[in-house]
Amino acid sequence: MRKLDGYEAELIKSIIHDVESVIELDGKKYHLTLIEKPESTVKEDVNADAELKQKLLQAKKDVLDGNFHSTEDVLEMIEQGEL
Repeated sequence: MRKLDGYEAELIKSIIHDVESVIELDGKKYHLTLIEKPESTVKEDVNADAELKQKLLQAKKDVLDGNFHSTEDVLEMIEQGEL
């Protein structure tokens, strides 16, 4: 199996989401299809787990209120023994 990132992943996603997911490469035709489907969506997970929903709502509120630290800030706090 090869993991695709960036442009490659976006290109393959656009082909899969088209009505026709057959591509031709070097004179050979390939059919692209989903072989593994997630058990649930993020929305379903959030609706099913009140604690997760509350954490996400709090995180959103913190970001909107400007109450957050950048990665660099956190790394510096760790280096200084604050965390």
